[in-house]
Amino acid sequence: MGLNRIELRHLRLVQAIAHANGMSAAAKHLHLTQSALSHQLKVLEEALGCDLFLRHGKKLVMTAAGRRVLSSADQILGELNQMGEDLTQMESGRQVTLRIATECITTFQWLPRAIPVFKTRYPDIQVDVLPQATHQVTDLLERGEIDIAIKMVPAKTNFTNHALFSDRLVVVMASSHPLANEPAITPEQLSQENLLLCPNAKEKLFLGLRHHVDTQNIQTTIFPLTEAIMEWCDAGMGVSVIADWAAKAWNKENLVMRPLDVPWGQRKWTAVTLPQELPDYSKHFIEIIKQHHP
Repeated sequence: MGLNRIELRHLRLVQAIAHANGMSAAAKHLHLTQSALSHQLKVLEEALGCDLFLRHGKKLVMTAAGRRVLSSADQILGELNQMGEDLTQMESGRQVTLRIATECITTFQWLPRAIPVFKTRYPDIQVDVLPQATHQVTDLLERGEIDIAIKMVPAKTNFTNHALFSDRLVVVMASSHPLANEPAITPEQLSQENLLLCPNAKEKLFLGLRHHVDTQNIQTTIFPLTEAIMEWCDAGMGVSVIADWAAKAWNKENLVMRPLDVPWGQRKWTAVTLPQELPDYSKHFIEIIKQHHP
């Protein structure tokens, strides 16, 4: 059976003959002569090895095989038509989902403010955010699972980096903590403390600290929420390392923050995309993030 010889025009032919009232009407619908229509039907039936229609005078009566082919033709052509309509909608910025991943949960102190602003301009675009994807965000980009990755540092290769804002890592502690009188905190001093961290923050912090100290014996307590970390810092149960703007957002009188004295303490937040021309709505979303960063 020559299924590999079937083309879309053959499916349209079967559909037209089945739904039109006679060969003449079907030929007119397909912009063919009646002889050309008869020839194409004969070629299709020979390829399939079965009759799709029985000739009954001037009429064509569909066979069981014809009804089976028509069923597939209706599904395939219907799906293609729907795909065309969806692509037209997407081209005009409708029925689109903008997929975003962020490698740090602290972005949720400022990222949500940008989304409603974006939605006022693009109400038909759905925004999906994948929180706390850690170091996998560029992998998600390469697999086509997201459109924009928000990183704390620029991606190194094969990506386009869109600068957002800069921040600095600070050490947060109670005002009564012995290190509170220091102008800045060194990695050596930090390694002697109980570090209160979010799960992905520990991984990224220790990657930097390994260049200065042995991190194997540093005591850590992991919390899923920044609020819990701030409360433990306030109670003198340890210190934390977070972004300066994240620390300021809690505004607790008993807490102080001191710079972390490392060259990588200054970070450059970046929206990362694949190296291609972005649709306008993606460009606008990145611009809105720049306007609403902390």
